[in-house]
Amino acid sequence: MMDQSVRVLDKQSTQNYNENNRKKLFKLFILISIYRLANAWMIRTQFDPDEYWQTLEPAYCLAFSNETTTSPLPLHPQQKYGCALTWEWTRRKISPSPAKTQDISSFQKVIQSAQTAIDLALHGPVRSYVSILPTYWYYLGCRSIFQWASKDDKDSHSVLNKGNAGNRQQSYTTNLVAYTKKIVLQKSTYLISKGPVFLHAVTVAVPTDLSVWIIASRLERLAMHHSHHDIILHWWQSWASWALIFTITSWFNGYALIRTYANSTETMFLMVGVALLGPELFGDASVVKDRQCRHRIQARIAFVLGGLSACVRFTSLAAWIPIGIIIVLREHTTAKQKLGTLFGLCAVNGLLGVVLGCCVDRWVYGFWAVPFLGNFHFNVVLGLGSLYGTHPMLWYIYAGIPAICGIALPMFLWEVLRLLTKTYPRTNDAEGTRSRLTIFWIIASYTILHSFSEHKEFRFLLPVLPLMFILAGHAMVQLLGGMSVYQSKLILVALCLLNYPHLIYLGAIHQRGPLSANAYLASIMNNAAQKDNSNNQFSVHYLMGCHSAPAYSHLHLTDVFVDVDYLDCSPECRSNEDITCESDAFSNDPYEFVQSTYVNTLDGECELEESIDTPSCTNIQRNIPSKQIPSFVVIMQDDASKIEVLLTDKWNATRVASVRHSVASISWYEETHNDVLSFFSLIDIHFEHIDIYSTV
Repeated sequence: MMDQSVRVLDKQSTQNYNENNRKKLFKLFILISIYRLANAWMIRTQFDPDEYWQTLEPAYCLAFSNETTTSPLPLHPQQKYGCALTWEWTRRKISPSPAKTQDISSFQKVIQSAQTAIDLALHGPVRSYVSILPTYWYYLGCRSIFQWASKDDKDSHSVLNKGNAGNRQQSYTTNLVAYTKKIVLQKSTYLISKGPVFLHAVTVAVPTDLSVWIIASRLERLAMHHSHHDIILHWWQSWASWALIFTITSWFNGYALIRTYANSTETMFLMVGVALLGPELFGDASVVKDRQCRHRIQARIAFVLGGLSACVRFTSLAAWIPIGIIIVLREHTTAKQKLGTLFGLCAVNGLLGVVLGCCVDRWVYGFWAVPFLGNFHFNVVLGLGSLYGTHPMLWYIYAGIPAICGIALPMFLWEVLRLLTKTYPRTNDAEGTRSRLTIFWIIASYTILHSFSEHKEFRFLLPVLPLMFILAGHAMVQLLGGMSVYQSKLILVALCLLNYPHLIYLGAIHQRGPLSANAYLASIMNNAAQKDNSNNQFSVHYLMGCHSAPAYSHLHLTDVFVDVDYLDCSPECRSNEDITCESDAFSNDPYEFVQSTYVNTLDGECELEESIDTPSCTNIQRNIPSKQIPSFVVIMQDDASKIEVLLTDKWNATRVASVRHSVASISWYEETHNDVLSFFSLIDIHFEHIDIYSTV
């Protein structure tokens, strides 16, 4: 009788705790959302081209272009703009002519069809549309809003431009609607280019931050045991608080997590999945024993997310496979039940996520594509990922982790050292130590398996960075011990001061040129179209590095049509010694490249015989048609100086803008320096610039 009463009280205490926890979680969601939205607003720079070419550009093609649609439905009126997809989305294998199958059995036909399907998948696209669905749905909403704003637009503007008598005859609602339409059309470029970043801040960064707090809270509660639910910890004494502080103030999370990367989506899937798998992964026996079915619905959802994550980036299996193995090993059950967990929970639900991802890609591509197989074939089987840069095997250990951890690195290393040397007392915190070791092994397996790839980037470690902050948060609580709230606040201020300067510099100054250049282009094209309605077609050529600037997603203007061209650097030319990529040809000799590529720029017979209207001149070396002279050219200032004679004399182009890109050097102050940023007449900061030339 006594045991039953205690059980009822404990259950009621747990319910009260969960109710308070949900309220706290909702408050945290609101506060973190506000913070991440401000974080997204502050980011004005480019980190890596993939943040546009992996998400914004393909989503834009689906929503606003008629070039890639596979739907039998009629086109939307707003599907009339350009489209730019990289080789990762257009990679295909030319299907061989079907072999004769008259003399083979049905079983052999099935085997042959399966082999053909796998072969086509291996040589097919390497990017999945799963990660771009939120951006695509957002663009569909923008598309409908733009269509609404474009309807009767002339009438709406006339309402605003009428005199007082006309305004008095119109209702307040009509004026408000007209004004709203005008603002929507004016801000269409900003809504398309920046809106997805705000969306990612709420749908990707915020769930990741909340998952950090949820995981640390669960581990903290387990460490205190069930009888201590009523203990109230101040924020500076809480493991969950410090884990959240580390992830919120992290310069790398603020710089990369809110961006529209596939890596960011992978991070969210992993962290939400680990949060959902808390009882199974960290051994919360009270939850596992109380469940009515063999596997909780939350655990099944977690592995479905794992399957979707594998579709986005197959390398996420480096975390999800160890997670499944750890769950199986932690179960105190028979071998038969362990196999049931391995296949019934992990494999089946993970496969369901993969199937869902493949269905999404089937719907978009128009055929059964398995992008993670194409990605595996390109990067692992062919090893062509090294075409885009290589690093030593241990680079993640001595450079990657220290850089992205930042000021949290000492705490993380101290926690790992104590775990591996078993300096934590086994009697008091044995279960907690095993849980933290679980987190460490997920981080270790992910990092080690990624180290075998020659192509390495800081953002590839983004999915396990929040897990590192969870361990660092525990170390911080152990270090603070009996410190006062005043001392804890000083540490919090120090974390901000040591993280935010990096974030502000990288997010607002470093590599802001491409975004600033596109914003300027959109502005002058919009002004030109408003002055002359017939002047609504422009062309922009980026004579810069490989995909170093976004394209249509940052040049969207209602009823203004832009044609974008950029230098090719696809694997077809990079992996073939007999072919020179356009990007390499331009960087090697900008003058020769422009002279031999554009119509009416060549010296000799071709220029005399061919006109701009009939560009049949060809570049003999690369065997490609000569290009028309564009309306605008975007080029680095150093390269512009090498071809300025061609631009001004042959093209009659004028430089209309020069935008700052990144810091080039720092020198002592001199009055003769031009276009520099001077501090207190003491030092000068010199910038690299991107120039914009106009031929219209």
